[in-house]
Amino acid sequence: MDHIYIYEGQFKQGDEGFPLIREAAVRYCLENQLDYDVENTGIIREAKGKPYFTDIPLEFSLTHSGQRWMCMFSGVPCGLDLQEVRDCDHEGISARFYGNDEQEYVKDKGLAGFFDIWVRKEAFCKCCGTGFFADMPETADKDGLKDQIVWQGAVYYFTEIPLTEELKCVYCSNEKKDVEMRLLG
Repeated sequence: MDHIYIYEGQFKQGDEGFPLIREAAVRYCLENQLDYDVENTGIIREAKGKPYFTDIPLEFSLTHSGQRWMCMFSGVPCGLDLQEVRDCDHEGISARFYGNDEQEYVKDKGLAGFFDIWVRKEAFCKCCGTGFFADMPETADKDGLKDQIVWQGAVYYFTEIPLTEELKCVYCSNEKKDVEMRLLG
């Protein structure tokens, strides 16, 4: 079973935040009876920034917004994104980065719709390790948000995590998965 660990409060970012990732990974391994030496394996970044463990086959994806930190662990590639819905030039940004159907979705749903798309794109990019909004299929069409997309011959699934009206959260994986949430700390 995949898990997402949540921490609320002050935390360090970037490479200085690796100890919190390790803490969550140790818990994940204990809860899933995995014999991985998480505390002694390295964490490095791929060329486009995606962090990973060097010596163990444990995938993870990290996200944060404000005082909330979240990290997903899985046996397969995964991507997790959390965004606080905040005022921005959502139509201008979507015109630059979103496809036609996604832009129509934003026009119909407004600021919340903009962030519905944004978290899907970010989660997908984190799952695949691609650059920011790589050449990917649209995540919405005339019927609304898509639960899955096909990219380079593989299917990717999106699952929303309901938190609050002000927070949008989605995870992406190339397998349809259920995820359990855990508080850390």
